[in-house]
Amino acid sequence: MGRGYGKWLAGVAGVALLAVPPAAAAGTTAGAVSPSATAQQQPAVVPGCEQGCESVFSVALPGGTRLEGLQAGTSAYLAYWDGAALRDSTQVQGTDGFPYSQVKGALCLADRCTVSFGYGAHAGAVAAVRLGSKITVTGKAEGVAADVRDLNGDNEPDAVVRQSTYEPDFATGPQYWETYLGHDGHLVLTGCTPPGADEPAKASVNGCPDMA
Repeated sequence: MGRGYGKWLAGVAGVALLAVPPAAAAGTTAGAVSPSATAQQQPAVVPGCEQGCESVFSVALPGGTRLEGLQAGTSAYLAYWDGAALRDSTQVQGTDGFPYSQVKGALCLADRCTVSFGYGAHAGAVAAVRLGSKITVTGKAEGVAADVRDLNGDNEPDAVVRQSTYEPDFATGPQYWETYLGHDGHLVLTGCTPPGADEPAKASVNGCPDMA
């Protein structure tokens, strides 16, 4: 879809203010902290958040790790933390090669998460990510809107994506929902709701409209 049409879940809102270490004072005094020690004490800064980012969500994960969704203007970032240490950060790119512009929420199980995004004027997406030494995107789905869900009660992060039938066009065509189940870190399409149906709470096994 073009941009023109474009269980651990915790939301923490706020603006991260990034401190700049003061210049080292001239000379040496008893008990003074060396510049290298001071630098080690400074919190890690997510690339792109040097001027501050809003924390949209922070999901606690096993072993003291967490996945955080960050927003800076029209730029969206994912940061994977191990305590105070930043393991990795990334911007998730859409099928058009441009990063998604808004991060919205996440649902995670162990080292697997599904994250919802917005982009363009009227578009949403979900991305499945695997967390290890870095953040690896293992699947994506895009549509008019998207959200993360647990559709079958197995605690795996699933997703729903709203699409248009484009009959006769995007703006006036009836819309329906695709349902995706998480499986081994991937998003598997199970089916679609009938056009005009409400957002589903369970995975659909019905066929999807022919978009050819």
